[in-house]
Amino acid sequence: MNKLFCFSFGLMALSACSQEVSQAVSPTQVKPQSVVQVEPARIDASSLTSSESYKLAKGAEKKEGKMDKALLSGQLQVSLKTGFTVSLIITNNQSFAVPIQYRSGMTADLHLLDPQGNKIWAWSDTMMFTQALRDVVIPAGKVIPVRFTLPKDVLAQVKGKGYSLVGIYVGHATESSQQAMSDTRLSLDSYLN
Repeated sequence: MNKLFCFSFGLMALSACSQEVSQAVSPTQVKPQSVVQVEPARIDASSLTSSESYKLAKGAEKKEGKMDKALLSGQLQVSLKTGFTVSLIITNNQSFAVPIQYRSGMTADLHLLDPQGNKIWAWSDTMMFTQALRDVVIPAGKVIPVRFTLPKDVLAQVKGKGYSLVGIYVGHATESSQQAMSDTRLSLDSYLN
């Protein structure tokens, strides 16, 4: 029985290989494609983390009456109820949803700058984040708060006036060449000293 099955299966396989293609197949036509011009890479000063980036960004801050080119807007708010808590309020003021990609588990960061614009502390310095991509869509009008708590030993480093906080949103717009959100700056002069 097994011999008969193997013989018939082999005969069927050989006959299938020897059959001609009944339809005429035309060769694939290759169409020439035009070359697309790519614009040169631009360095986004808000994505730099050295103190030099703050000095560059400080000179390029938004002037009054000039429209912000970022898709989302941000605001830093301080609460002194339970320690020194800072909230970065991220708002989509667009009339459409904004697709965003995060390249790690971090949504935003908070930096403390001295009067010269040098970073003296960052919330992310003592954190570890997953290295996984996250894609989200922020609906029109949506408000997303991200909260940070400044440790007492960090606040003890603030001596005098001129210190500031910078909220840095790390999301990247996926369907736009515009920056997702500009860095948000807040002076600590009215909260400390």
